[in-house]
Amino acid sequence: MKRKLAAAVAATVLCAATYGPTNAASPEPLLEHCRTIRMIVPYTAGGGGDVGARLLAPEMSAILAIPVQVENVPGAGSQIGITQLSHAKPDGCTIGWTHLPAAITIYLDKSRQAAFDRKSLVPIAMYVIDGGGIAVKADSPYTTLKDLIEATKASPGTISVSDSGVLSEGHLLLEKLTDISGAQFNIVHGAGGAEGMADLLGGHVHAMTMNLGGANVELAKSGQIRLLAVFTDKELETYQGVKTAFEQGYPMTSATSRALSAPAGTPVEIIQALSAAVKKAMDAQALRDKAAKLGLSLHYLDSDETAKYWDEMENQIKPAVEAQVSK
Repeated sequence: MKRKLAAAVAATVLCAATYGPTNAASPEPLLEHCRTIRMIVPYTAGGGGDVGARLLAPEMSAILAIPVQVENVPGAGSQIGITQLSHAKPDGCTIGWTHLPAAITIYLDKSRQAAFDRKSLVPIAMYVIDGGGIAVKADSPYTTLKDLIEATKASPGTISVSDSGVLSEGHLLLEKLTDISGAQFNIVHGAGGAEGMADLLGGHVHAMTMNLGGANVELAKSGQIRLLAVFTDKELETYQGVKTAFEQGYPMTSATSRALSAPAGTPVEIIQALSAAVKKAMDAQALRDKAAKLGLSLHYLDSDETAKYWDEMENQIKPAVEAQVSK
């Protein structure tokens, strides 16, 4: 049943994994040695990151005149996919998604024995900064964030809330919300947004943390899920009527930042060519329109800007990660 629900979530996006050039343009000279470009998504199909990747891949393929193949490599909260990315040949033919802060927390948490660190990866570009939320199934008795929090206090450890993995953005959201509110969640660590949604719809958990973009928009509009709060600085048009955590008395925000990266050692000129392709794709009105319908908040940063963003985030969250690891 769980697998069927995950498949149903994944079915809301394009299922094709390989995207070929749409014209007879010559391949990008710096990448013409690549028969295809492998784009690793370190999560299961159907989640917000997967949806965004499948939106960008055909546009990059057309711009570079080289097929871009999306490959889902889920597991261990994205650790397996990022490990494959970091160990790939640094020739531009393998790129992949590093969701922040999840990628950072993996190598900061020494107990996970990550086979990569910050120096193993070079950012290509920032693509999406996707706000977080907490949702319940439509028939849940909880209608506000306060309802959920008060329920955890009344019955500590019995209200289950899933996230996308240990020390993922969703996990950190719940830990921060716990500190602010005194909530006593039973936190369930998942493998990604699509699996988490399957667990929620199947009644295996009471609530879940989620990214606000992708298939989740339609699930909310169709009435299958109810969003209790958005952890953004303002209410969103895609989730009209849903109050921010701030408005409900919990002063905090949370987001997943989706950066496209390559293995360390990839030549600078190749990184620049890939980054330029991302920017050109993101500037296209057709992609912007599709992203808006999917609730994806596009936010382009070039390689250097993304590297700075990454390093600043690492410095900000390092104390919180160390505190969690020491528990």
